[in-house]
Amino acid sequence: MRISIAVLLLSVLGMMALARNAWAALPVDEQVKMLADRYRQVEDQLARSIRYTSKSESGGATTVRQEWYNGAEDLVKVAVERNDASGRELTEYIPHDLDSDFGWRGLFMLTRKETPLPDGGAQVEESRKYFGETDEGNHHLIRELRKSARFKPGEPTDTVRVPNVVVDLSKENKSDSGAEDFLGGEAHELAPALRKVGPPQFFDPFANVQGDSDKYRVIHGSVSPDGRFAIAMGLPPEQSNWDALYEDENYFYENGARDYDVPNYIIDLAERKILGKTGCHYFGTKRRYNHQQCILRWSPDSLKFVQLWDDKWSSTECVAGKISPGPKLAGAVDLDKAIGKKTYAFVKKRFDSENGGAGELSLQINKVSNDGTIDLEASEQCRFGDCRGETIFKVNERLRLSNGPKGPRLLTRSARFRITLLSPAAFY
Repeated sequence: MRISIAVLLLSVLGMMALARNAWAALPVDEQVKMLADRYRQVEDQLARSIRYTSKSESGGATTVRQEWYNGAEDLVKVAVERNDASGRELTEYIPHDLDSDFGWRGLFMLTRKETPLPDGGAQVEESRKYFGETDEGNHHLIRELRKSARFKPGEPTDTVRVPNVVVDLSKENKSDSGAEDFLGGEAHELAPALRKVGPPQFFDPFANVQGDSDKYRVIHGSVSPDGRFAIAMGLPPEQSNWDALYEDENYFYENGARDYDVPNYIIDLAERKILGKTGCHYFGTKRRYNHQQCILRWSPDSLKFVQLWDDKWSSTECVAGKISPGPKLAGAVDLDKAIGKKTYAFVKKRFDSENGGAGELSLQINKVSNDGTIDLEASEQCRFGDCRGETIFKVNERLRLSNGPKGPRLLTRSARFRITLLSPAAFY
């Protein structure tokens, strides 16, 4: 592939501007839509989620708190309802990947207050708050919508037909959003102590399903958007006892080498059934161990996925797979291998240690679409010398996971790559 001098010059001159754009927060409308989609996904899976309920009474008020967790024991929703003589107040929290150190994360918060009126009617006040990312960082209130309505005696208090009023956030106290405790202090994984409470306060729809559960342990943060599938680690070949790998409330395998021999599986959570191997070999049930982390990107329909095992300087493994009806794993492909071949053919050379590189790519998976399209960035970082920590080059690529005669295969969606942070040496 020939690169014109004009393209190279523009890439180098526009390096700083492009770098700023690469790290800019997503548009607010897009983040709000993502949180609205997440709300619908969570509501659809509550009936098949783990649920914990607690009740307390104080000062004439009764408070009921409910927590829902998915099959990886990650928190998907919290609802707190308080009733006293003044009325009823409900607060709901639906987080989106708050424990992730990689990619976008956010929170939807709903509050509803019902106050009885002297005539037997009710006054209803609602607030919908959306927390996301701004150029200042994470966990910021990016939009608030409010509703207010007065209902006659006996009239349904559904506010679906009541119009939203957009709040001017510039006039609000951003440090008093009502979500500080949830965002800052609360754990977002199921505490082992909650399982000891037992029914009816603790309900686990998976408790009486054995399936293949002795053969795997689910990785936190890996569950599909619909809550039906997850990625899990299996026992390494020389191990037969999960207890030997259990420490600090998680499972972890370390053999002292960079290449692990731990199988990773796609799991049908409802049946606790192994659907097949992903081809990745991530070694623990925590999503992150120091610089190493397991990152999942699912398509909205929960049928295509990319599993990335990432490290400080480069990605260790990256696979893409597809789930077909049954359900069953249609297959998985080595995305890291395919991207490495394409990328280094494009930038003409690998960067050896003398130039600060190691010939290994760091991948960032931006999006997986229902049609199998995978949007990603491939880059190489300088590890040595004066350039240590700097990006040598970054290439935006798009591929599509397609059906092949022997299972899924990767096709180039577009042969045109957009280059940012490009080192001119890549073409010499």
